[in-house]
Amino acid sequence: MPQYDLIQNEQLRILVMASESIHSLPEDEEQSMIERIAALDENSQAAMIKTLEDEQRQIAAAKRAKGITPEMELAQISESMSKVAAIKHDFEMAVLKENEREESQKSEQAAEDILKDIDK
Repeated sequence: MPQYDLIQNEQLRILVMASESIHSLPEDEEQSMIERIAALDENSQAAMIKTLEDEQRQIAAAKRAKGITPEMELAQISESMSKVAAIKHDFEMAVLKENEREESQKSEQAAEDILKDIDK
């Protein structure tokens, strides 16, 4: 998980977090890029802000050209969130079921041990 808090300039940090070109890098290269951006002087940070703002405008323009609206993106995000929630629920239920199965096995084993002790 990249550490964005290294970038002191809040506007720059937000733009870096939103940058698709930075997120497309492998994770170790992404962190390296974040560290290099954090080390820039103020003039270079201002230039980086301008570049990243241009990137965001180009992305927005490309989406508009394709007919992708913010509402469509929000609907897709909501759908993805619902799928993630369902997967999380299924996982939690599987873990709960496995825990119950283990407890049941332990109880059965304890009962068998008691019966063996009684038979002796």
